Amino acid sequence: MKILYGYMAGANLGHWISQYGNRDENHWDNYIQETDIARMKSWGLDHIRLPVDYFIFEKDESPGVYLDKGLAYIDKTILWCKKYSMNMVLDLHHAPGYFFGDGNKNLLFTDLASQKRFLDIWKMFAERYKNEGDNLIFELLNELVWSDSSSWNELWQKAVECILKISPQRRIIVGGNNYNSINELKNLTVSENDRVLYTFHFYEPFLFTHQRAPWVENNRRWQKSVTYPYNPEDHLEYYGGRLPDSYKGRKLIDKNFIESYMSPAFEFSEKYGKTLYCGEYGVISNADDESAVRWLSDMADVLLNHGIGRAVWSYRGFSSITSNDNQSFNPKMVEAISRK
Repeated sequence: MKILYGYMAGANLGHWISQYGNRDENHWDNYIQETDIARMKSWGLDHIRLPVDYFIFEKDESPGVYLDKGLAYIDKTILWCKKYSMNMVLDLHHAPGYFFGDGNKNLLFTDLASQKRFLDIWKMFAERYKNEGDNLIFELLNELVWSDSSSWNELWQKAVECILKISPQRRIIVGGNNYNSINELKNLTVSENDRVLYTFHFYEPFLFTHQRAPWVENNRRWQKSVTYPYNPEDHLEYYGGRLPDSYKGRKLIDKNFIESYMSPAFEFSEKYGKTLYCGEYGVISNADDESAVRWLSDMADVLLNHGIGRAVWSYRGFSSITSNDNQSFNPKMVEAISRK
């Protein structure tokens, strides 16, 4: 396995210029500052993953017209990262004709105009940032959710070709279907180009990491607190009275479970000699802090043992790493997410 040095312990800057709801420029100007990058560096993190929604810099009524004000948020984040010797993954979280959270509105794989806009965006990024080195990696699309992987395999290879024509040394990250599931890596085309890296996201056990999440129907209904580690039979009703196959025979969902569940990713990497990156993992703030620390620590152990870099979701929001007002942080969580 090839290790992604410089990208071993990071954090997502979620809910800033992606998934920001109805927030406006005041939010974009203030939610993340240079001091946040400095803080993450002081924690020992080596990179950030920056999710970006395309409409921060391109409007649907003016395809191909890129707004400097929106792009400036990306520009200054790169400058901040360079100032503090941090690396960055630029992740297109919401693309023209595609959003992982609403499959009914996805046109990217059936609409040629959306595909052209997608490719043109990556050409624009390649040209705009062609003087950056390995401090910047492009991640083509966040969390594919589609009927199969064939259309995506065709499109991402076109994007890679477009980018490398402009920026031949740029490293590019590609993820699989079903929200970047480890079980979908096998359905991705394996590139012979070493500049292409592969990613997965990991939130297992989902009952724990997303407990009482209001946007997940099953978890919203299951109001019991879930500690970690836990015995799955204590929550048998949540699983519909029948444990999933990966849980059967286990009296404890713990680090051994994580290692076992993640095995398809390890097998993919070993089979093809490809670099892997865990672009998202994390625990909702509804979980108790001690359980969250144990899970984050176990994740660090497993991923580091396999030479896989990672970025926690998220620096602000979702987790309890930083307080709601961003004035304080949880030192034990920071210790867990910053281990390299």
